[in-house]
Amino acid sequence: MAVAWTAALAFIARSYGLHSSPGIWAGVFGLPGVVIANWTQANILHEFNSALGYSIMFLVNWIFYCSVIQGFVSVKRSLWN
Repeated sequence: MAVAWTAALAFIARSYGLHSSPGIWAGVFGLPGVVIANWTQANILHEFNSALGYSIMFLVNWIFYCSVIQGFVSVKRSLWN
């Protein structure tokens, strides 16, 4: 899911642009990776690199999505037992 979303956002950024409606919605649904990637590049690295930004976004979203899915599995198991 994180790979698909990162690829979709990269495609939208190159075709429509990030300030278009599809770009804004892709950024909103790409949370928290979009925010953390931009914050990291601006405040820690002090430079912007698209490949690095997409890599950070992928890693953050992958960790986030895995945590959310694990939470759903835990809640399901507790409700079924």
